This record gives sequence, structure tokens and C-alpha cells, in this order.
Amino acid sequence: MLDSHLHVVDVARTGADSTTNPAGAWWHRVDASPAAVVARVRSAGVNGAVLVQAVGAHGFNAEVARKAAKMAGPGWVAVSAAGATGAVSLDGVTGLRLFSVPAPARSWIDSERARMLVQTCVEADVTPSVCCLRDEIGAVGRLADGFRDVEIAVDHTGFVNVTTDTEALQALAGRENVVAKLSTGVFDLATGSPRQVVNALIAAFGTERISWGSDHPQVHDRSYADLVALARTAVAHLPETTQDAILHTTTARLWF
Repeated sequence: MLDSHLHVVDVARTGADSTTNPAGAWWHRVDASPAAVVARVRSAGVNGAVLVQAVGAHGFNAEVARKAAKMAGPGWVAVSAAGATGAVSLDGVTGLRLFSVPAPARSWIDSERARMLVQTCVEADVTPSVCCLRDEIGAVGRLADGFRDVEIAVDHTGFVNVTTDTEALQALAGRENVVAKLSTGVFDLATGSPRQVVNALIAAFGTERISWGSDHPQVHDRSYADLVALARTAVAHLPETTQDAILHTTTARLWF
């Protein structure tokens, strides 16, 4: 089992959060240090993880995530992030997150800047992903259309209620190179049961384009072990090959 969406934070190096995250400075309410996060993951029986740069805590400097992945060793990788402007470094990472939260007045996800970033990912052999709100899902589709041979992951499945918002879900799933990240927030936002959430995603994306990620410790109202149990329970009714795809294989394909 691999976790495609974890965060780590060095509290001593945090700055002002510009993301308007309703959770606020969550890293002050939970131990998000690399050592603590790695220990929880290992205790829960998870084999490794993707450490996604915590933009709220560290802006677009991915040093903390990179160093944490190196410290954790085999089975751990880091993903950096980029915004609408600024320099980008792909050193020591296996993915780049195009980060667009809060939603800007004018979307940049299908701009020349975004296309340049994806092309840079292609050349560096790292996986591009997008973190945006529902308003920019159309832009994600247009970006994906320009890179049909490149898999692009969408964090938190675009914050879509996957059990009711068929229009938004199909706008993403209709592009065969778009991968849905099934984070804990996707379960929480949906009006259906965890099993119904998984079934809705499979009906839209198929079995090979869904990647589970906990979003811990940003999600810390439950223990990490509980988040793992939620994921396992949600897929328990599926064939083992499908369970493995969601909980391991797709994440391994994209970031390892």
C-alpha cells in the first residue's frame, strides 16, 4: 500500500499562509514533522508515500519535502509545487504540483505557463499534477488535451462531490490521461458511503486511473491508522487486482 498524498512541515520554517485554507495553520495542531509522519505511516503498515509539498506552510520551496523523502529512504518520494509565477526546481522530486488555490480571477491552469510546466515535467520524467477548485476543472481538461500522452493527476479529484456532481466528474474522467486522487476529503465531501464514492470513481475513470492518498496530517481529526482503514474498507468489496490498483499500483506508476 502506498499513500499518494502526505504532507510534512518544519514548523520553525513556516511563513504566512496565502492559500485561504479553511483548516488554517493546521500544522500547529498536529505534529507534522517528517519523523512523526513517517513513524505513523510505518506503524499503519503502509509501504511508502508521496510527500506533497505543503504550500500553505512552505510556499513554493520544496526543500522540507525533498529532505524528508531522502531521510525516509526507499519507498518515499517528494512532489514540489509551482504557482502562476516564479521559478521552479525539479531537483530531487518525482512530481510537480500546479497549485491554483484559491481560484484566481482568471485561470492559469491552461495558460502558456501551465503548458510550459507540463512540458518541463515531460522532459525531466516527473509526473505533473494539478491542485485546483471545481471552477478550474474545465481548464484542467484543456491542459490535458494538449498532452494526451502524459498522465496528469488531479489532487482531491478537483474537490468534486463525486456521488452527485456528474458534470464535473465527467469533465475530468472524459480525458483518458487524467488520474483522480482519491484523498480523504473526497470521501468527506461526498453524500454517499465510502463504497459508493469508490464505485462512482471507477464508473467514471476505470480501475487504473484512481490513486488513494490520505492527505494526512492536514487531515488530522482522525488517526492516520483510521484513514488507512477507511481506504481499505472502501475498496474491500472489489477484486484484489482493483484494490491493488487504487491503493498501490497507480501511485507506483505515476511517482515511483
